[in-house]
Amino acid sequence: MTVCDEDAVTEFTQQVHEIDERWQEVQRALVDQSVLKYSAGVQCVSRWCNSVEMELSRYISADYQDLSAQHNLLEVSL
Repeated sequence: MTVCDEDAVTEFTQQVHEIDERWQEVQRALVDQSVLKYSAGVQCVSRWCNSVEMELSRYISADYQDLSAQHNLLEVSL
């Protein structure tokens, strides 16, 4: 830049500044998008954990008839 005329230096400096501003906008948008995706993922995992916890705390009858009926349901669904 020291060998360029002052007008070229000014134009170059302005262009670099504009590129830097656009790059900062892109970075902010990516961070915002990442935060939203992370939050959605955490909520999804939290809902899944809650449903698993509910299933694990549910009483399951384990007599022969219930187990046989469950076996039949599994065979039908396959």
